Amino acid sequence: MVAVAHICYRFLPRMIEKGFGRVINTSSGVKDQPELSAYAASKAALDKFVQDFAKTLEGTGVMMNLMDPGWLRTDLGGPNAPNSVETVIPGALLGALMDDGKSGRLIRAQDYVGLTLDEAIGKANLLLK
Repeated sequence: MVAVAHICYRFLPRMIEKGFGRVINTSSGVKDQPELSAYAASKAALDKFVQDFAKTLEGTGVMMNLMDPGWLRTDLGGPNAPNSVETVIPGALLGALMDDGKSGRLIRAQDYVGLTLDEAIGKANLLLK
């Protein structure tokens, strides 16, 4: 979380100065797994960081949101995870492509599986008001 904050503090001023920027931080819905408590706590801190920045970024042209890819079959998720890596698209792209100026939202990539990019943007505009 500390590295993410440093990167954001480094790039946000220039984005704000230019009047445009997108920051998408990867969150996680992990819960009820005490063996992953340090990871979950780090993600909770990241969520708070992004949510607190939302008000500051209003009207700047810069958006900072969270994206939860879901439980994926990766080294971290393991072979029993229900989702393949490919299911993250198009949901993972929404934070970069939406243009409504809103920050602090959690985009759950698995909510957009099987949609075209245009369909995903339309759905996100309805879900993430």
